[in-house]
Amino acid sequence: MMWIKRTILFLILLLLAFPAFQKRFGPVSSKPLSGVFTSAPKPVMTTTTWMNGTFQDQYRQYLDDSVGFKPEFVRLFNQVEFSLFAIPHAERVIVGKHNELFASGYIRGYLGQDFPGENFIDEKVRMLKFVQDFLWQKKRILVVVIIPPDKGSFYPEFIPDRFLRMKRHQTGRDYFTRKASKVGVNVLDFNPFFLAMKDTSRYRLIPTTGVHWSDYGSYLAADSAIRYFEARTGFTLPRMVLDSIVTSMQPRHNDADINSTMNLIWDAPHLPLAYPCFHFVSDSAKPKPAALFIADSFVWGWWDQPIIQHIFSNQEIWYYDKEIYPESHTKVKLTAEVSLREAIERQNIVVLFQVGAGSGNPGSGVIDRLYAEYDTSASNIFRIAEKKIMADAGWMAGEKKKAEENKLSMEQIIRSDAINIVNDELRKKK
Repeated sequence: MMWIKRTILFLILLLLAFPAFQKRFGPVSSKPLSGVFTSAPKPVMTTTTWMNGTFQDQYRQYLDDSVGFKPEFVRLFNQVEFSLFAIPHAERVIVGKHNELFASGYIRGYLGQDFPGENFIDEKVRMLKFVQDFLWQKKRILVVVIIPPDKGSFYPEFIPDRFLRMKRHQTGRDYFTRKASKVGVNVLDFNPFFLAMKDTSRYRLIPTTGVHWSDYGSYLAADSAIRYFEARTGFTLPRMVLDSIVTSMQPRHNDADINSTMNLIWDAPHLPLAYPCFHFVSDSAKPKPAALFIADSFVWGWWDQPIIQHIFSNQEIWYYDKEIYPESHTKVKLTAEVSLREAIERQNIVVLFQVGAGSGNPGSGVIDRLYAEYDTSASNIFRIAEKKIMADAGWMAGEKKKAEENKLSMEQIIRSDAINIVNDELRKKK
């Protein structure tokens, strides 16, 4: 019996010592955790940090972050919490009924908790209508808003009851689409389209473990959008010809984007997913249009397949009107670094591509920038705000300092602050 006790004690000591051995020598390859994590550096001890206790706190954090097999211990803990208690250890993730995974923002959007106010959206629609008409009449550039389906509105039956008991308000997408329809803004809203297919589609249009449209849903939407662009512009675009559909339990691209952030040992339960296999048919003699997508993460569904690269003559995405792709795949390039007017006027199509219509402001603020650029009338509310800034010497001194710190022109800084002032006032009228 004694040898059994000694063997058990030896194994326990071995288990306790092995993480330290792994940290020091790393004999076992450890898969890093998904997401962005900053490990605490090893602190330097000084008399001051020792006496005030900060060294001890920093060193404890350093030990916690550098322990051997930390990724495996984290995944084990996360798996137990999720499997036994439906607790997700990922930022802004909600586990719904039947283990349907939601991002909290989509639930807030479904409940209308992010509604910015009717006055705010009224102004965005008015500005967008002006920009749309100006660019089409003067430059023959089509401006269109594309709204992908949001998971909160598509699967409300899976939202946890604690949220469904809350009062539901008007949503930014609903109000925006109604106002845009009345004044003739070009909108391609895929929410009704997807809801119409919800009960009849053989395959998931939005994955259980993701928040974006599936590759299959993205493919269907792209096919409709291509036909829309053709009808509105007169261009003959390449056709997508479906060869087959492959089903798989292994998610691709963004089909398990929430699952990956949860850092589990094995994937959360989900149904098989469909992946279209298709090719393009085009007339090489006919030119392809140039298109700019000012978009959120849903656009990667058309990029990854790849669809954008085959349909248009260029590949240009302004991610949330901040980073320019594909350049930013290798080195970050910002929209603030390019001339807005020149970038827009080399396009045939400009697409404001955002889920929920960006809560009534699709394009992440580009509507404001375009309106400020093209409406030269004295009634332009942004130009009025700019004049107010320029008339204040103290304000201008602050603008100069801000321009130097951000390495931007005074014109850019003044316009940006004017836009912020106007939007703050609009939101106050909510």
